[in-house]
Formats: sequence, C-alpha cells, structure tokens
Amino acid sequence: MKKFGQIIGLWGAMSFVLLMGCVDKFEADISELPTEGLVIEGNIISDSTVVFHLNKKLPLTYSKENEDLYETYLDVDAELYVHGSDGTSWVGHGLGEGQYQVRIGTLKPDVKYHLEVKHEGDIYLSEPQTPLETIEIENLIFNQPDLKGPVNISLDSKEGSADGARYYLWYFEEDWEVRAEYVSAILYNYEKDKVIRYDYPPVAQGWCYYGTDQLVLGTTESNVMNKIVGKSIHSIKNTDRRLSVLYSIRVYQRTMTRQEYEYYQERVKLNKEMGGLFTPLPSEFPTNITCSNSSRKVIGYVGCNMGVAQRQLYISTDEVAYVNKYDCKFGEAPEGTYREKYAAGFQICDDSFIWAKGECVDVTWLNADPLGRPDWWPNPYLYYPQEEADTH
Repeated sequence: MKKFGQIIGLWGAMSFVLLMGCVDKFEADISELPTEGLVIEGNIISDSTVVFHLNKKLPLTYSKENEDLYETYLDVDAELYVHGSDGTSWVGHGLGEGQYQVRIGTLKPDVKYHLEVKHEGDIYLSEPQTPLETIEIENLIFNQPDLKGPVNISLDSKEGSADGARYYLWYFEEDWEVRAEYVSAILYNYEKDKVIRYDYPPVAQGWCYYGTDQLVLGTTESNVMNKIVGKSIHSIKNTDRRLSVLYSIRVYQRTMTRQEYEYYQERVKLNKEMGGLFTPLPSEFPTNITCSNSSRKVIGYVGCNMGVAQRQLYISTDEVAYVNKYDCKFGEAPEGTYREKYAAGFQICDDSFIWAKGECVDVTWLNADPLGRPDWWPNPYLYYPQEEADTH
C-alpha cells in the first residue's frame, strides 16, 4: 500500500508505554542560572517502562535555525540508573535526544527509590522516596450543556486513604476517526502528475492520534474526603472534526507529593504566561534533584508511584451536537491544469472528474492515516486501501 499523504501529529510516534512512564519534556532556557545545568524529568513507576528526559539548558543565543546547536544541547550523553534502598537497581538505555528508557520492576511500598544520573563527571541524584499509592479513576464522562457550545470532559476519582496522597496530575491521549464527504476511487497524484483509478476508495476513511503535552493539576487538600469530583480535563469545540464520527480519549491519573505538585504548578504557569518552551526559569524553581558539583544547577523533578490509573471514553457523533464546518461543494476548483488545481487545494471527487476541496475527498489532508486504525477501535475499515489498478 502506498502512502497517500504525510501524516503529521504531535507525539504521533510516541507509544503507549512511553506515555505511561513520562510527561512531556521541558526544554527550557534556564539562562538565569550562573553556570550550565541540566533539566531532568521523569517518574519511577512500578512494573512500567518509563522514559526520563535530560536536556542541557539552552543559551540566549539559541535560534531554531541553528539546528546543530539545538541537537548539541538536546543530546545529553549520560549513564542513568534507578536504585532501591533494598539493593535493587535498573539501568537506563539511551533512545537519543536526551531520552533514557528504564524497565522498572515491581516496587515495594516500604522501600525508597531514587534516580542516579552520571554526566560529564558529575552525579545527579533525586531524593529517595517511597512510591505513592495509585488512586483509580471512578468516572470519566462528557456533557454538552449548550448544544451550540463545546463538549466538556470531566472525571471523578475514587476516594483515597485519609493519610494518602492529595495531589494529582492528569494527561491524556486522543484518537478519532474521520471520513471523507466524497468517496472517490479516482484520485489525482501530484508527484506522478496523473490520475489513478483504484479498486477501492483508498483515502475516504482514516484515523488521527494526538498525545497531548497539556498537563492538568488538582488537589483534595481542602476536601474532607480524599476524592476528586467533577474535575474538568478537556473541552472540544462543537465544530471540531474530532467529533465528526467517533472520538476516544484515554486519561491518565497520577498522584504526587506536595513538592512535586508545586513544581508542576510553576511549570504550567510558565507555559501559559511565556509560551512554554525555551522560557527562563527562576533559580528557586522547585526540584528534588541535587548535583555532586555545587557549581552546576539542576532543574526538574522525579516522582515515584505504585502505578498510573487510566480510563477511556468514547464519544460518537450521534451523542453530541456536532456542526460540520467543512463546506464541500462540487466544481469549485479554479481553471487550469490538474497540477494547478491540486496545488490550489482541490482533488477529484467522482467518476465525472469533478473537483472538490481536498479535505472533502482525501482524509490525509486532515492529517489522518488511512491505515492507522487502532486494533481496539470499534469501527471496521469501510474501504480497504488497495494498490493502484490502472491509470487514466
């Protein structure tokens, strides 16, 4: 099967196991620090493959055009280990771009664990800590109070123990199915500059994936019951293509210490106020990591958990008031050659060689993958993509 378009998606290549073990990496310009330092983030999670992110601080002279400089500061050569106070130890393996993967075994609730990073002759250690309990997600629901408004997604957690963790972090990943307004087995191929006739419509159905870098925080500190109720997680506009056929969200919930919660509070605040990436960090930024070399500064946080709770929710277009904003009409393509029509954003939409907007015919124009159906997806393939049959 040929690739019919470039599928673009943030974190599209990230696997589920990576999501379970890490949060989005923070490549920040910590230019206020007097000397070079590291940004270290990740979590020690029982029975999981986790990924730790290591990044050097970026100088003020950094620019996106200087890719060599970017790669130099991103590619941190280090040795990485996770140790337990009972003598257990797990070794990290480099994945490139400052990422180190560790397969963590079963953690014990009465054992303290910490991260060790060896880099350029210095040793970075996270504070030893016992793993926090895992609080399950009790409900994950959606509602649309105003039929002209967004679809809101919220959750309830199960009640934690009275003396258990009272600080929470959530992140999520999304999958959704899209279908073309016009189902066509005749398509123009721009690279070959010819019309191709297929046995079946190859790009009329597809799937999208998005692993968000959005973090949501919450606490039950002022709650008599250690329980999260009605926590808003995500909101989707009623015109968003995610809601056009079938949408899935998988939410992950992790408990934290108060210090880690304060770290991510500052992190989220900086992301909102200053654009997130490459923003200056104050020297008093919370951290539980120290360096053996006092002249080097380290920023980041390493959490420790018995597990990460997750829950999945499906939303069908029949359950919400979705408004299709795509105006799909026949014969709107400008005059000119087929190449000129395609370059203007149009594609052949039926056997009569009438043209329509590309996103109305070819789901790859919507960044969807015609072969990207997850194994667990309820809807089957409607059109099995085939090799090209003949050429017009």
